Amino acid sequence: MILSCSGWACTRLISVSKVPGGNPVALADPENYAIQFKICEDCGSYFCDRCHAPGSRLRAPRCASCGGKLAPGTKLERLSGRPRPAEVEHHKRGVELVKSGRPDEAIREFDAAVALRPPYAAAHHWRGIALTEAGRPGEALAAFETALRLNPSDVASHFEKARALTRTENTAAAIAAYDQAIAVQPGYPAPRINRAILLMDGGRDADALAAVEQAIALITGGRAVGAGRYDLASAHSVKGAALVKLGRYEEALPAIDYAIDNGPDSWNDHYNKSYALERLGRIEESEIARGIADSLRNS
Repeated sequence: MILSCSGWACTRLISVSKVPGGNPVALADPENYAIQFKICEDCGSYFCDRCHAPGSRLRAPRCASCGGKLAPGTKLERLSGRPRPAEVEHHKRGVELVKSGRPDEAIREFDAAVALRPPYAAAHHWRGIALTEAGRPGEALAAFETALRLNPSDVASHFEKARALTRTENTAAAIAAYDQAIAVQPGYPAPRINRAILLMDGGRDADALAAVEQAIALITGGRAVGAGRYDLASAHSVKGAALVKLGRYEEALPAIDYAIDNGPDSWNDHYNKSYALERLGRIEESEIARGIADSLRNS
């Protein structure tokens, strides 16, 4: 049996085998497979041996998601099919509602979850996301702060806290929150990309370029953790915009073209391309790019 680790951005698989000592294939590839793992008795999350806290002589390790007790993976069969606590079911429904674009309904589910279990870190985290999506960033900040008190190493909550701060137009605090996310997980490119956007919006174009170059280096160097499908394209989009603002039009074009070719359609990329081409005297090409930008912007 193969299970997925529930640790944040963990790509390791968990091999459950009745072969004495473990599956030989998994044993030969410890970077991609774990043999030892733990399972949360409440929410059923699985954690490989690199993603669960070892605990101490005085306290058993707890689930980073719900705070439940972590049991050895050898208890998998005994715990399978076990009814989940009501707060876990509320949390599960809340996540589904957020992902289906129904944040107001999701908030009610998360409210119920944290009322039943106040130290439910993941429920506070997702409640913050739902509040942000519902246009209530101030309340979302409080939710993320609670999640971080419960799990200070939760890089996702640092990231979402920064996004909520951006919505409140508290740029300095948002940059500081992205800095904290980077400090917790230096390999996470998304905080570097979003931080670069804020720096550029504040007129710090050279700093923005340096920040986004770091994100690109992480991804292309295979050192990124938790990279999204379009992170590299987004990073090139920001790089191109920063280079345009710095007047480095020739350098900007390859970055912008990469973003256009590999990311979702963005009128802003085509506009930046048009502007750079115009400045380089390539008027006909500039007009074509401007036309595409206008079409996307008005669609």
